[in-house]
This record gives sequence, C-alpha cells and structure tokens, in this order.
Amino acid sequence: MNRFEFFRPATLDSAFALMSPHLQAKPDEVGGCVWLAGGQSLLAAMKLGMATPNALVDLQDVPGLRDIRLEPGADGQTMLWIGAMATHASVAASDVVRSFAPGLAALAGNIADAQVRNMGTLGGSLAHNDPAACWPAGVLAAGASIVTHLREIEADAYFQGLYSTALTAGELILGVRFPPSSGLHYIKFEQPASRFALTGVAVARSTQPDQSVRVAVTGLGFGVVRWQQAEKALAANFDFSALDALTVRLEALADMHASAAYRSHLAHVLLRRCVAEISGRRLPQLMPLTRASSPSQGMSHALPDGAKSTAPAPAVRDGFGACQHLAAPAAQVWQAILDPVNLQKSIPGCESLVQRSAQAYEATVKVGLGPLSVRFKSEVTLSDLQPPESLTLGFVGQAGALGSGQGTAQVRFEPTADGGTDLHWWVQVQLSGRLAQFGNRLVEASARKLSAEFFQRFSAVLHLGDGQTPSGVQQRGIAWRAIWSSFKNFVQRVLPFTRK
Repeated sequence: MNRFEFFRPATLDSAFALMSPHLQAKPDEVGGCVWLAGGQSLLAAMKLGMATPNALVDLQDVPGLRDIRLEPGADGQTMLWIGAMATHASVAASDVVRSFAPGLAALAGNIADAQVRNMGTLGGSLAHNDPAACWPAGVLAAGASIVTHLREIEADAYFQGLYSTALTAGELILGVRFPPSSGLHYIKFEQPASRFALTGVAVARSTQPDQSVRVAVTGLGFGVVRWQQAEKALAANFDFSALDALTVRLEALADMHASAAYRSHLAHVLLRRCVAEISGRRLPQLMPLTRASSPSQGMSHALPDGAKSTAPAPAVRDGFGACQHLAAPAAQVWQAILDPVNLQKSIPGCESLVQRSAQAYEATVKVGLGPLSVRFKSEVTLSDLQPPESLTLGFVGQAGALGSGQGTAQVRFEPTADGGTDLHWWVQVQLSGRLAQFGNRLVEASARKLSAEFFQRFSAVLHLGDGQTPSGVQQRGIAWRAIWSSFKNFVQRVLPFTRK
C-alpha cells in the first residue's frame, strides 16, 4: 500500500480536528483524509491501489459511536438509534434491537462471516454503499434517517446509486435512526463465496394508520432501489396473493453469477417470502424445482415456494449499450465528438488524450467512485468511419497488476425529426487477469452512471460551440468511446473485490 498517516483519536472533537486542510490539500491525487470504521471495504481497496488516502482517522476509540438505544422521536414515537460504529455482530446480539425490530437483528446476523460481522460496522456499510450489501436494503425499507455531524438525511435521499451517497467530503455518519414498524423482514439469496446478495429484498410495514409499505431491493447491480409497484400492491392488500398480478420485471444486470432475468425472478420470489413471514401466513404447497443449466443462463422455472415471475426473459446479447439524444444535427455532433479538445473536457476524469497516428490514440483516465480511485491507460484505434453515420473502434486498456482488457465499440449517429441526433453505442469487452474474475453487471451500472455525466458535459460543450465546425479532426477523439467504456469496465469488474 502507499504511505499514509494514521490517527486514532479518543474524542469526536479531536477526530474532526484531524480533518485538517493540509491532509485534504490534494484529494484528486491522494484521496485526502478518510474516516476508518471497520476497514472491511476500505483496507481491501487500499491493498488493490484503488483507494490511496493521505491519512486515515480511525474511529475505534471515539466514545458514543457504538451506542444502541431507544429514544423519543419528534412525533412522540419511540425510535431506535444504532451508532455508526456498532458492529454487525453487536446489532445482531442486542436485546434492544431484537425487541424493537427483530428483522434488523436477523439482517445483521446473516452478513458475511464471523470476522466481517465482528469488524464491519453499520456506518461503514452505509458509507461504502455496495450495490449488493444488506444494510442499505434494511435502512431504505425501514424509512430510516442517516444522522451525520452536519445534518439528518432521509434514506430515500441518502442512497444515490452505485457506491454513491449524499455524503459530502469529510462528512461523518454518527448513527442511524429507525422508526417503529409493525413488521420488517429481509431475505437474500447469497453468492456462496462472498455471501453478498445475488438479490435481497427487505419489506417493512408502517405502524401508522395508513399501514404504508416500503420494499427495498439490493443486488440488482445499480445500488439499492425501492420497488414502488410492489409497495402499491401490498398497501392495498398486505398478502402474498396481492403479488400475483405483479408482472413488472425489475431492471437488473447480469454477471458471471446470475443473469438479469434470474435476479428479477429472485426478487419476486423473495418478496413473497418476506410478506409471508410478516403476515404469518404459509405460502402454497411447494412445487418441484426445475434446475436451469446454471443461474447465469437464466431461470424461468418455479422456485420452492411456487412463485413464478411472469416477466419475459430478455434477449441475450453480449455487451451493453445505450442511446442519448442530443439537440444538434448529426454532422455537427460527428465533428464535435471527434474533436479531442471537446472530448477531454467531456470525459469524466480524463487527464490526457494524445493522438499517436491518424487513427490511433492514447489516453489516461482516472476514475473515482465513492472512496475508490483507479487510473487507466488505453490505446484506441478507429475503423469503418462513415461520416456522419457510424464508426467502429477497438481498444486495449491496462490496469497494472489488476489485469487488462480489450474490446470493440460500435457508435451510430441517427438524425431525429426535431433536428437533433440520437447517439447509439454498443460495447463488447474481454478481460484478463484479476479483472476477468468479476461479472458484467457492475460494469454496465458504472457505464450508465458515467455516461450520463459524459453527455451532460458534452452537451454543454456542443452548445457552446454551436456554429463552429472544427477543421482537420474528422478522425479524432472517438477514443473517448473506448476510454470511456474500457475504464468503466475495468473499475466495475474490480469493485466487487473490495467488498466487506
């Protein structure tokens, strides 16, 4: 690991004092000063070189952060407080939690293995916000609030996608405040090695007169999400029979462990089981389990409780892609997107973009996602250029000891009736080394997130340059497509290795 300073303050005030300006001076280069909770995610990322903090502030000795207690709420209801440094094991063993919300104690008691449960913390899990972690689902379903030293954030506003939260730099989670519920239950279908959720579902029923229901799903690949269609069905009739008409297939991502259709099917099955547990009703008689050749090839057959997903299985196609509408004609978009100056301004984290030959480029891109940061070097070649309609590129990227990858990207420019352009892209990637151990779902999730940021930047650059057509750059810069796709593939293939 890189060199870093280590502090272990004994008070909260001294902990905040350590977040000094000189430790935060160059966060883009060294990661600044970072809070250390249980270390089950952060230290693994540091060992891989994916997080390089300038300093760690260990919170182990700070008093009060491990408290688990009941306290009065603003509306007179009794609330459950769990401190940020409370370990999963301590939550599972707490009589206070068991009496107030036994579903939360059960959730904590089934996280990973004994080492992780005794070292990992509630606050660390929420700050990391792994897309297959258990705590985010329980917190979101419960409608809890995350309390920091600056503010109180409702769960709906806190979770913002893949490894992303509402926390600002240096903001410290003090604890989580849970409202009472008439029932809360969480069930996950585990990936056997990591014990993270291939899919996990949490259901909570409010104690309020309206008996509102909240359903949260983890493990789909985009981060924890609420299942609003299921919530409406259960609010009208809290019984698993109310889910028979639920035909919506949840959007999910596939990887080497399970297909998107399989994950969506699991969500339907686990939801029925959660509702049965809370309502105290038995599910229908078990039906025979027909084994698919493997979860990664999908599963449309019944699981043991007889629940069947009515959603059609998606067509299988290697790779991933998307479409973005731009308010400019295709010829202008073609010229702008081939301009390396525009691209370097648009690509998130692009540090350099250099043309090595007429159709070959090199780029260095640093990707930051939550506490993680990785720098990639990519070589890109362009081919099949048909201006202003389409092009193909090949790319090879290196991530040092983590491995390498290569692939192709197809880009198509389609004029629209409003005078704009739909930019379609599709990427296929092959990875080697450690990167090849991980699946595609986090790759796609990251690509979707960063693509939104790219197009937001590119659209601004495009409109600033309206009426200005660059000359002599018709075969430049689509390197961004390779860079942009390959480094996201690299980062998101590696991210699961950093899990708690």
